[in-house]
Amino acid sequence: MAVPKGTVWKIEPHTLTKHLILRQYLNAWLPMMSTYHGRIVFIDGFAGPGRYKDGELGSPIIVLTTLLNHRYFQQPRGDREFVFVFIEKDKPRAQALEAELARLAKERTIPDWVKYGVEQDKFGDVVTRALDDLERKGNKLAPTLLFVDPFGFSDAPLEVIARVTKNPNCECLITFMFDSIRRWLPHRDVTIAAHFDLLFGTNDWRTLLDEPARRRRAGILTLYRNQLMSRAGLKYVRTFEMLNNRNRPIYSLFFGTTHKEGLSKMKEAMWKADPGAGRVFSDRTASGQTVLFQPLPDFALLTRLLQKRFRGRGWMSINDVMDFVLVDTPFCEKLHLKRRTLAPMEEADPPLMEVRRPRGARNRAGDYPQGTLVQVL
Repeated sequence: MAVPKGTVWKIEPHTLTKHLILRQYLNAWLPMMSTYHGRIVFIDGFAGPGRYKDGELGSPIIVLTTLLNHRYFQQPRGDREFVFVFIEKDKPRAQALEAELARLAKERTIPDWVKYGVEQDKFGDVVTRALDDLERKGNKLAPTLLFVDPFGFSDAPLEVIARVTKNPNCECLITFMFDSIRRWLPHRDVTIAAHFDLLFGTNDWRTLLDEPARRRRAGILTLYRNQLMSRAGLKYVRTFEMLNNRNRPIYSLFFGTTHKEGLSKMKEAMWKADPGAGRVFSDRTASGQTVLFQPLPDFALLTRLLQKRFRGRGWMSINDVMDFVLVDTPFCEKLHLKRRTLAPMEEADPPLMEVRRPRGARNRAGDYPQGTLVQVL
């Protein structure tokens, strides 16, 4: 993936998919957070010019229009405030973004509870100044979604990300530029090594240098995941892989949260982007032609995972089963569990599962309301 040199550039299929995931998640995250918090923040750390060469929207315009178009926010309410911070260090791109935002403001009515602005500076410097200022004033960061989408590896230090995500109700979606990292990791240059120390928040990446290519790749991704959990305080981390038109890895999206609700909504978004596995997109498949048959998840695998975990353990709450699927499997408990997996298990001959529904509930395979108990056979 070449780094664009001009102010605007042609969008690539994997970027469209990344934006699909972002938009799908925002559609759930914005009302979910607004229900419990009056002030919500979105930080776009590498915002770009706001529009691509052929007119496609960039992430800043996507997030604003997602909010403005959301039916949940059509009725005015005086106790809400959304703050959008768009950071772009390249001056021509920052100016282009300001022009796109001005254009949006002419086309749409922007409510006074929507605040936004462009910061023309480095991502780490802007966020560090803002957090330092909050600390001096004794204030806490409002619930924040941090979108970190660089072209390389030199401007996204883990420590800055961690300062955001260690605050309550703060999450991140990070573009981890694996292909660039893979190519530069073996270079014995002290400046490059310093960038990697900042990226990973540790120098443990050096232990991977002598590993074979495949083990090194797995080690790089595992190290970054572990650092997000241990250093950035993120309990749940989910990844989605982007491949080029030769089916080789370009980058991975890392999503991190401390809440199961956030993990659930992001899994739904990722499965919308990849209906077959919920974890990968390849530019090779982006032909633009209509697909007659969408790939299906491997429901037989989910059945085996449920049997391995719960067989012989007696009666279990449906909530325990849903939590297992959410946290410990690649599947989405909202999309894949009840009607697509548990119902066939209940209706199998002989049955693979017994069910006790609460009094008054409809006794129908696929319906498992609160209070339902299941026993995997």
